[in-house]
Amino acid sequence: MIDLQDKSVQITHDGYLKLYQMSRPDLSNRFGAILLDEGQDVNPVIADLVQRQRTTQVMVGDRHQQLYRFRGAEDALSAPWMADAEKHYLTQSFRFGPAVAHVANVILSFKGEAVKLQSLGQRTLVKRSLPEDLPHRTWLHRTVSGVIENALRLEKQGDQRMFWIGGIDSYSLRELEDLFQFSRGRNDLVQQKKLLKDYRDYEQYQEIAQATQDPEMQRSVRIIEAYFDLPKRIEQLRRCAVASELDATVTLTTAHKAKGLEWDYVGLYDDFSADPLAPEIDRAKRDDELNLLYVSVTRAMQILALNSLVIDIMQRYKELHGSLVQ
Repeated sequence: MIDLQDKSVQITHDGYLKLYQMSRPDLSNRFGAILLDEGQDVNPVIADLVQRQRTTQVMVGDRHQQLYRFRGAEDALSAPWMADAEKHYLTQSFRFGPAVAHVANVILSFKGEAVKLQSLGQRTLVKRSLPEDLPHRTWLHRTVSGVIENALRLEKQGDQRMFWIGGIDSYSLRELEDLFQFSRGRNDLVQQKKLLKDYRDYEQYQEIAQATQDPEMQRSVRIIEAYFDLPKRIEQLRRCAVASELDATVTLTTAHKAKGLEWDYVGLYDDFSADPLAPEIDRAKRDDELNLLYVSVTRAMQILALNSLVIDIMQRYKELHGSLVQ
C-alpha cells in the first residue's frame, strides 16, 4: 500500500492508521489530556497509541457493553496500563424506569456485577409482548437472518412501513436470494459466486448448517423452506422500506447496531438462541451474550417486550434468589 511505484493497492483507513501508530507519535506536547470513549471496545492500534502518551489519560466506557470482541476489539478499561487509574462510576440512567433497570441488573448479576444500575427515567413497563395498537415499534434481533425472518412475518401481516437501521442493503438480502436460487439448482442466477465455490450443492449447505449449529445458516434454511416465493417477498420488503424513521411503523435492527440508540417501544425477537448460562459455554462467550442482552433491554424508554431467553434468565434468577425483587 505504501509503495509509491505501485498504485494498484490503494491505502485504506486501517492502513494509514497503522502507519501512524508505527510512527510512535508523541502527542504530549500538543495536548494536556486524551479522552478515549467506548473504552470497552477499543481497536488495539488505538489502545497502543493512547497508552504510549505521557499526558493525562481519561477513559470512558462500560465493560458490560463490550460487543465487538469477535472483531478483535479489546477492553482497555481492564488493561494492565489502566490498573492504577482513578475510577468513577456512572450508574444512573434517565432513559428508563425501575422495571427495565431490574431486568438489566438480573442479567448483569450472572456476570458477578455487584454495582447496581439505577433508573431515573419515567416508569417503563416490561411485558411479554408489545401492544397491537402502537403507532411505531422497534424490533431487536440477534442475527441478520432473524431481522429478515421477522420482516417477512410483519409484511405478511399487512401494510408495514419499515425502517432498517443502517439501510436495508446492509442486511444480506442479496445473499439470501442467491441461497434461494442455489436451493432450486438455478446456479446461473446466483450473483455472488463464492457460494458456488464454498458448497457443492444446497444439500451440503444444509448439512454444514446442521453440523455447526450456525444460527445464521440455520435460520436462512428455515426462511427458504417457509417461502416458496421468496424473491417476490424480498422485493416487497424493498418496497416497504422507508428512508426516514419518522415515516416508519416498524424499525428493524440487530442488537449490535442498536447500541447507543433508544426507542419508546422495544421488542426482543426470539433469535437470541445461544443460552449464556449453559454450563458448557466458555466465559468469554457467556459474557458476550449477556452483554448483548444487557444492551438490548436498556434500549426501551416506555415498554420493553422480553423474549423467551430473557424470561428464562429471569426465572433462573428467581430460583437462585427466591424472588425477582431485591
